[in-house]
Amino acid sequence: VKKLGILGAGMMGAGIAYVSAQAGIEVVLLDTSQGHAEKGKAYSGGLLKKAIERGHSTEKQAAALLGLIMPTTNYHDLAGCDLVIEAVFESVQIKADVTAKTEAVVPERCIFASNTSALPITDLARASRNPERFLGLHYFSPVEQMPLVEIIRGAATDDRTLARALDFSRRTKKTPIVVNDGYGF
Repeated sequence: VKKLGILGAGMMGAGIAYVSAQAGIEVVLLDTSQGHAEKGKAYSGGLLKKAIERGHSTEKQAAALLGLIMPTTNYHDLAGCDLVIEAVFESVQIKADVTAKTEAVVPERCIFASNTSALPITDLARASRNPERFLGLHYFSPVEQMPLVEIIRGAATDDRTLARALDFSRRTKKTPIVVNDGYGF
């Protein structure tokens, strides 16, 4: 993954942005307002400030990491993403809406992942044009501290998508666990 899109800049999306930028991945952090998106990026700034104070980072390293995170409200900024992770409100309708808006601008090869903690991936994948490239990536909060990520394979998720999700998880220093699909997994 060279370019990652994150839908929702709340604590979960902001944490995913941070660990992804730490891995050297360009991140598009999209939310409903520029203020919310900027606040999501500022979360990384706060973590980096603490890392500098503790001697675990430098101003130069922090600036480089923050330079990888682009806050936006424009779905067109997701063009070129290899992976998009939605971390929006737990509503099938809202998730279906952001899936459609995202798939209208990302390349065909793009994987779409939901960070849902409760909704079946197979149900959410019905909103996708490419259910074989749709899966769940469920992080635990706070993302930057919790080592696990659940990978939820939907009924149509293909092996290549699963392999790419496993690779991404390891690149971001997470321990992936593949779990069965269903309510609450």
